[in-house]
Amino acid sequence: MSTNGETMNELPYMAVLALRHEAAGREYARLTADIVEARLIARARSAERAARRRALLRERLGALRPERRARGPELHCARAAARAGGAR
Repeated sequence: MSTNGETMNELPYMAVLALRHEAAGREYARLTADIVEARLIARARSAERAARRRALLRERLGALRPERRARGPELHCARAAARAGGAR
């Protein structure tokens, strides 16, 4: 069992520990927020780069392909042609 004098000596020590714990908690929260922010920025930059790559690829492929003509109402298979003609 501790005497009142020993308890009084431990109070400053405990107060310092509590302050360090509080400061460590704030630092941990700040570092966590920095990590989340860095991940969000990296994800946004990656999406922008991917969009640019897709646009460049579309541009290059568009130059290689001939223009597409609009198709009329064609029937694409014999089954569809038979149905359209009324035969089953």
